[in-house]
Amino acid sequence: MSQIAPELLNKFNALPCQTEVHLQLPTATKPIRLRSRLIGIEPGMCVIISRGTDQHWEMARELIREGQSIVVRLVNEGDPNATIFAYRGAISKLMSTVGRWLVIDYPRNLQKISLRQHSRLPIYLNCRLQSLGKQADTFSAILKDLSLNGSGIVTEEIPHTLRQQPFKLELTIEGQKAFAIKTRICNQRLEHGSSSRMHYGLSFDASEREKQQFIEAALLEIMQRENKLPS
Repeated sequence: MSQIAPELLNKFNALPCQTEVHLQLPTATKPIRLRSRLIGIEPGMCVIISRGTDQHWEMARELIREGQSIVVRLVNEGDPNATIFAYRGAISKLMSTVGRWLVIDYPRNLQKISLRQHSRLPIYLNCRLQSLGKQADTFSAILKDLSLNGSGIVTEEIPHTLRQQPFKLELTIEGQKAFAIKTRICNQRLEHGSSSRMHYGLSFDASEREKQQFIEAALLEIMQRENKLPS
């Protein structure tokens, strides 16, 4: 019997075709990350995704085999709350007659993360804050928390003359181009336990789609780095 709540299963089974899929293949050194798209879900049976053709898939070719353990994360792009489903499974079959597809075990345990569950989600990711004024000053920072409309970062003190300017918050993702979003400083305080580092509250100054893309990128990165999954 499934250990997953029926409501959660119904939401998972309803994910549409072409949903973005992120895969992790374990290796002796560090996991290999691949990107794919959902072909379909057969409830209670399997999950079918497309096989990619880029250089990352080519490098992982020897690991794409039946029985290979795999971490699957599906990004529900149509959900404004930036919902991500994640589970650990195994490749059960490789298909090539109709399309280049991978058949993956149906989840026995399933994790769902959504910002709707949190007013502020605590995280820890390296980032950069760049002013969009004439000088384009750049500050190395730590992204400490995240919400649907803004975030909190910790960095050195930003001069008062810059704080009224718009900024670009940039998040570097391994194997991908950096994700960036336009933002403004809305509050500040001395970081707890520090005599020189400041905590700045940022408000996103971007479209809902741009906010969602940035949030999804941050959530995926923290989940992949910390390997947060049900066993």
